[in-house]
Amino acid sequence: MRRKLFATALILALLVPASCYADEVQDLLNYYVDRFKPETALLTISEKPDSTGHFNDIYMELKGVQIETLRLDSLTFRMMGVQFNEPSEWAKGNVECKEAIQIYALGTILETDINKAIEAKTFGEDDHWHNVSLAITPQGLKGRGYYTADIGIARLDILLEITSGLKIVKGKELWLNAPAVKVNKMDVPDYITNKALSQIQPLVDLARFPLPMTLHKVDLRKGSASLSTRTLPKPIEKGIKYSYPK
Repeated sequence: MRRKLFATALILALLVPASCYADEVQDLLNYYVDRFKPETALLTISEKPDSTGHFNDIYMELKGVQIETLRLDSLTFRMMGVQFNEPSEWAKGNVECKEAIQIYALGTILETDINKAIEAKTFGEDDHWHNVSLAITPQGLKGRGYYTADIGIARLDILLEITSGLKIVKGKELWLNAPAVKVNKMDVPDYITNKALSQIQPLVDLARFPLPMTLHKVDLRKGSASLSTRTLPKPIEKGIKYSYPK
């Protein structure tokens, strides 16, 4: 009788697809996919988490990450000694990264995507930007756009040209650094140009990405900018891998 029960259980185990078994790490990956809609994702762990949600080592590559109106072309991070909330909560979409002993991160942004994000952010019924064009070069950022300002007695459509460096603020925000502004064909009070610049600061804000990472460096290339920690993340050479799409 016991042999029959054992054989039946073995047959059922072979027939049931692996996806039917709970996998808390897959739930963790599903959370990031659902929240940030990446085009592709790769998650690698050195070993499964313990019952409290503690990982010894975790590495993730995300391609085409959407953070509000901004698309990051790529986001890579590696965390060691990282504590999440309990794995039983992950399948419910409740994921919290509480702390990490060490975290390395690298994010890359394309100028085409930052243009779209700025355009979406600054359109409005009152004072607003339009026809904005930005270029990222190794020397810094160059931009031009029209700013429509209401000065009470009239509405001005002002062409502003900006040359600026870039800097990281609060470890998560990308700001214009010492921008030089050229105003074409009219005299405009400083308060208007300052108000115009304030509408596009910060250019990038990663504060809503739920990882306790602090960025330190900006690396500019033609058409793109990379934000990173002092040490770049490296893949886990051997580990358990999860991917999206599968």
